[in-house]
Amino acid sequence: SSLLSMLAIAALGVTRLVHTALVARNTDKTTVALVGTLIGATMMAGLFLPGGLSSAASKFIPYHLGRGNVAAAQAVYRLLGWVGYLCSGLLGLIVGGGALIYGLPVSDAVSVGLLTTAFSIYSIEKSALYGFHRVEAYVRLELIGSALAIAATLVVVLGGWHAYLLPLTLGYSVLILGAWVILRRSGSRGDGFIEHAEKREMAGYVGLASIGGLASAGLLQALPILADIYTSKAEVAYFVTAVSLVAPLYFLPRALGMALFPAMANAHGAGDMEAVRRHADLSTRGLFVLLGPLFVTAMLLARPVLVVIFGADFAAGAIVLQVLLAATYLMVTQVAAVNALSSGSPREVRIPVFAAVTGWLAGVAAAIPLGLSLGGAGVALAYLVAAAVSATGPLTAVARRHQLAWRGPIGRAVGAIVGALVIGWVVEMIPVSGGARWVVDVAVALVAGALAALILRRDIRDVIGGRRWRRTGSGEVQV
Repeated sequence: SSLLSMLAIAALGVTRLVHTALVARNTDKTTVALVGTLIGATMMAGLFLPGGLSSAASKFIPYHLGRGNVAAAQAVYRLLGWVGYLCSGLLGLIVGGGALIYGLPVSDAVSVGLLTTAFSIYSIEKSALYGFHRVEAYVRLELIGSALAIAATLVVVLGGWHAYLLPLTLGYSVLILGAWVILRRSGSRGDGFIEHAEKREMAGYVGLASIGGLASAGLLQALPILADIYTSKAEVAYFVTAVSLVAPLYFLPRALGMALFPAMANAHGAGDMEAVRRHADLSTRGLFVLLGPLFVTAMLLARPVLVVIFGADFAAGAIVLQVLLAATYLMVTQVAAVNALSSGSPREVRIPVFAAVTGWLAGVAAAIPLGLSLGGAGVALAYLVAAAVSATGPLTAVARRHQLAWRGPIGRAVGAIVGALVIGWVVEMIPVSGGARWVVDVAVALVAGALAALILRRDIRDVIGGRRWRRTGSGEVQV
């Protein structure tokens, strides 16, 4: 399930990357900045109420399935679905209207409104497919939609048209239509009933998840907008390309969360807390120590990657990309801990939401002085501050709740990431260019990645071997 999820989410991230690369290669930085800002506005809207409804579908559908109540799971899907369609349509109108007020032509306003509606409904239907354990069907639909989106982008670019958002709308629509066929026509409607108490619980959960999702993932999509306030159009374009590059890395570990969250909700429904503890422990340590060397290497390859994919004009955005990669690492490695809390009691659900909101406030507050003084790099550092604050709460809460020995592996992994940031800034000051710059960047990236893997070798062996450790008053003991 996790491997299939990673394949599908990788396709989603690659689609966003290819779309941005094609636009960047065939237009100017002003167009890239505008398209990226519109996509960011769409994602922010979709991560609000639709994001909360999507998270609720991932929790309450498998929760009822875990209790053997299929009819109630179907009733939850119908309720969340219809509320989601209404919210998605309204958000599309709001975002499209905002584009008109901003001064964009009617065609662009209609395009961004349609994309907002499609992405919002897509998020809900995707989670419903996972909730009903239709993972293979989801993967097929995601791959078909991604292929269609890339093909449509090629047609738009080669044809010299300006409908840059339409291909993404088509891609999301494929999954929406497929999910309707699979879940509404093939699924038994039954006569499930949702108690008023559960409806209140769902409403509260949707509200918290909406705020948390907007504060965490939404901040990444808002970076081009923040950059537009404090920096130049060129630096906004750097943020657009950087966000599209981190998207595959951002979505890949989140695929694990999409598979874990229903499993944890199912375990909570069955009262199996040991399963929740096991999933949270191995998944969190695995994300930190296995992704650590990969992120270290990616951070130090920032400049060559930007040049190859987007062209030499975007090489100056290397520092922005490096900082965003470090922040993205902190955002994605907390996924299992957040899921362990979000699938639990109402009190536990509030912990990641509070942490995300606190991180959002810290990031936005830091963006003002850092953006004004350091420009694009300052805005990126503000996002790193937000990521660090939002990750600390869930990780600490889960480690204490289940007495997990995370301090060592997480400390070593984060230390490797910080070291890569420092190395990247030092390498940036080396006065070389052309082919010599490529040799230096690639060599440093490979050596640093290997060194990170060496530092984390024991932790990697423990994760691969499934060995678990628990923190006690007298130290750490193997479970």
